[in-house]
Amino acid sequence: MSNLIVEDCLRIIFAELQDDPGSLYSCILVNKYWCRIAVKILWKNPYGYKKISRNKLYNSIFNLLPITSKQYLLKDNTKSSLNIILNKPSFNYISFSSQIPPHFIYGMIRKLVWREFGFDKFDEFEQEIYKLIINNCMNLNYFYWNTTKPLYQYPGASTFFLQLPSLGIDLEFVNSEALFELAEICQNIEDLKLWCYNGDISGLIMFLDVQKNLQSLYLYFKGEVGQPMQLSEVIERKATTLKKLSMEPNINLLSPKFLPSLKNLRNLQLRNLVERIVKRQEWETYLSISSFPNLQSLETLNLSIHNDCMIIEKSHGNILEIKIFRNVRNYKFFVYHEKLLKTIANNCPKIEKLSIDIELQNLNEMKEILLKCSHLKSIYLLICNDGKFNCDELLEVLVNFSPTTLHEFTLSGKWIFSINALQSFFESWRNRFPIIFNQDIENVKKENKMIVKKYYDEGIIKETNL
Repeated sequence: MSNLIVEDCLRIIFAELQDDPGSLYSCILVNKYWCRIAVKILWKNPYGYKKISRNKLYNSIFNLLPITSKQYLLKDNTKSSLNIILNKPSFNYISFSSQIPPHFIYGMIRKLVWREFGFDKFDEFEQEIYKLIINNCMNLNYFYWNTTKPLYQYPGASTFFLQLPSLGIDLEFVNSEALFELAEICQNIEDLKLWCYNGDISGLIMFLDVQKNLQSLYLYFKGEVGQPMQLSEVIERKATTLKKLSMEPNINLLSPKFLPSLKNLRNLQLRNLVERIVKRQEWETYLSISSFPNLQSLETLNLSIHNDCMIIEKSHGNILEIKIFRNVRNYKFFVYHEKLLKTIANNCPKIEKLSIDIELQNLNEMKEILLKCSHLKSIYLLICNDGKFNCDELLEVLVNFSPTTLHEFTLSGKWIFSINALQSFFESWRNRFPIIFNQDIENVKKENKMIVKKYYDEGIIKETNL
């Protein structure tokens, strides 16, 4: 029992060091007991650590390949090759991983193929690496399929895909035939991300249909999608379990007929990178008969203001986070409509985070939001200002009307403040909670940065990018 307690304590301590690979590595060197516990945490997600050599990670994973695979790939009898072939790591490191980024897999294949085998072995090495992953990584919480390899045929595929909670599929590489086969062994995906192209998606329709508990769906349209009505209909059939839906960058490729069925939706992201929705009338028709009583998070880009307002009005006042922008790439050419700000003020009493573009003429509506949204914690304001107009009035509005919960401000665009107004703003905040204050660095004068630093040193600001 005492050993179990010690092990549990060590796990807690090592978990606190998961962002400090140097310290974790030192713990591994203490003794075998510490090593056995700490190595699992170090290898949970080592691929993003800047201080860990990529080459060492690549070599550690390569050494995990079966001897027969290494013999086939190396195919020479030099002493160094023989040492590599016979080398057996102390742990099955890759089995501890919770995720393996696709860019890491591709980078490892390119690096090792270039260094060890020459480019003629790329295809063979890619196959062996994916076989290793599929057969050993039963703890992954996300896997991205962007290869033409028949992963569903590899040893361990049934167990791997049966247990996988989150899956990304790039349909440029994965065809309908593979998806029909995958549907036989993979039916418990909760979070599915799809990159869609031209062509046959019949396998995708079936794969979606067999998912028993699909809660989150992300759709990225890279081109005209074949059978768009079937895709819309299968989303409608998944509405009972679906809690999050994300679509970009051209959402009008899909009919919105599924919208009225999304009664359980909590998170909706509609990011349309074209300047407008071509099928506006169809979207407005379905939104007019839709209701989102459980919606907590809304993110839109380049929807019409009328559509944004309809979604918010039909959320039953439960929205906690909003992120709405008009054509971010050319925002200064757009005139912001006050209707949206009024809609937020009147329909989002529980909102905690607000990200939106705004003009100086909208400060009265901003004041209304601050007064009515008493749970607001964070705001991100993108201004349509060419840098000629003074913005001190915004600071006055924030000081005089912000709820006591508001403590995080991010100001993007050309917000121009005088030194006196900025100093007065921070002085007025002395008796409140320390704030997070971020602003576009390129638009901040040196004198203003000094003011921010002064109040950061005094603890009025607890975090800033200036």
